[in-house]
Amino acid sequence: MNSLNKISVIIPVFNDRNLLEKALVAIDLQILLPHEVVIVDSSSEDEIKAYLDKSSFQFTVIYHKSPKRLFPYEASNLGVSLSSFNLVAFLDTKTIPKENWLSTYLEIKIKKNADVVFGITKYLAKSYFQNLLRDSTYGRLGHETAPGSLISKKDFLQAGPIMIGVRSGGDLEWRNRLKDSKYNCVIPKDIVLIYNELPNSLFKTLKQFFLYQMYGAKVNIQKNVKDLFLGLTLIFSAILIPQWNGIVGWEDSPLYLPYITRIYAISLVIILMAYFIINRAVFRGLQSNFILNAAKTIIFIFLFLAIFRWNEVLANWVEESVWYVPNITKIYVTLIFLASILYRGLYFPYRNGVLIEDLFPLRWLQVGFLGLLLDLAKAPGYLLGSIMLPFIDNKSKQNKN
Repeated sequence: MNSLNKISVIIPVFNDRNLLEKALVAIDLQILLPHEVVIVDSSSEDEIKAYLDKSSFQFTVIYHKSPKRLFPYEASNLGVSLSSFNLVAFLDTKTIPKENWLSTYLEIKIKKNADVVFGITKYLAKSYFQNLLRDSTYGRLGHETAPGSLISKKDFLQAGPIMIGVRSGGDLEWRNRLKDSKYNCVIPKDIVLIYNELPNSLFKTLKQFFLYQMYGAKVNIQKNVKDLFLGLTLIFSAILIPQWNGIVGWEDSPLYLPYITRIYAISLVIILMAYFIINRAVFRGLQSNFILNAAKTIIFIFLFLAIFRWNEVLANWVEESVWYVPNITKIYVTLIFLASILYRGLYFPYRNGVLIEDLFPLRWLQVGFLGLLLDLAKAPGYLLGSIMLPFIDNKSKQNKN
């Protein structure tokens, strides 16, 4: 083999010897064997080292025991620095490659002159709950992932490491960074990686999604801090300004501002439209960032306030009025709930490869309700991460100094 095509596989490990064993067995069965596997172990015990000492493979194992707990991205970055060969491929202990993984990806890289070939992973389910979870999240299609990706060590170091200090979202930021730069990125069509370790309980799943979204918020924050503070300002102003005159005492107060809500709403529309137009013109398309999420939140707030005050403003609480709608707030909340269940239980799974016959007659309700619960767990996680993590990071940096 050409020395430039020799591969080092990087695997971060934390207290999961059994999963590591499955991953190493799968690597040992590769049609194209790597020349080494670099294992960065953050475990508190020596179980991983003991297992490796008594095992033999067709490749060299480079073992590094970290003195402290490393997040997976930090361990992967360290693994690259410890690798010996020109190409590096990333894996984790929960993602098992098919036997043609490395041979297929190296062939793609050579034929398409690719700088990086991203992993394509399919998520499997072993229990009834995991099936519901998969259908409400990843679906049955392959997804682009950092695990499985193949890149030259030189290009990885030039592009910069995967974001550290986060438990989720760093791999997405890394992939987007490569796509937005000069690198030729290829996304294969064939699925050669399988993930079959989805959580198997509701509580564990909600906790995981909350924490991942909290740390994922940091990715958006570090991507554009201005978006964070502008977004938070818009959200808080959307809550405060419609209530301003009521807070200050209406016409009797010197702080009373006529038509403040209308003026604010028109100004807000102009600001958001200008932001979106500039974003599209300068940054080649609107990205999913905090400003976009803030805009969605503001729209929801104004809709809710409009519905909540409907009978007061338009019907003056006169039940005989043609504009009076009994229980309008309850109807609105119910419609939002049903729309969410329909979206998460039917459209979202179908878009991700779930067959309609697998959702009917009633399974779509379970899938939709679980999806809604996950959304409710992610929302406070993202908000908390957006607000708190910048201050936590600053405090950590001060302590280090």
